[in-house]
Amino acid sequence: MKAWEWAIWLALCLIPFVVAAALLGSLPDTIVLHTGIDGTPDRYGSKDELLTIAGFLALPNLLLALVSWKVDALFSKGLVHGVGSPRNARTLFLVIGIIETVIYVGIMLSFGRGMP
Repeated sequence: MKAWEWAIWLALCLIPFVVAAALLGSLPDTIVLHTGIDGTPDRYGSKDELLTIAGFLALPNLLLALVSWKVDALFSKGLVHGVGSPRNARTLFLVIGIIETVIYVGIMLSFGRGMP
């Protein structure tokens, strides 16, 4: 992988932590961590749990980065299908990582908002 690809993957892995750290100061000590299907909160927790959640949110991007790093070997063994070339596979993984990060940031920004 090229240096710019490593930089993007590093940023995608760190963004959930940066967003969580930025939110910690503006959130109350106890926040809603889960709501039921009817919209009523059914789990509360400390705002510090956002850092744990950020770790779980960064994990798929870390795994995608590792697969992207080894995609040439995986492609030569026939383990990557439907993309045509290792370069296309790396692009696909990067797009998936970006989409995941945008969704995860949206989820993290929703914590502690709009609930009494």
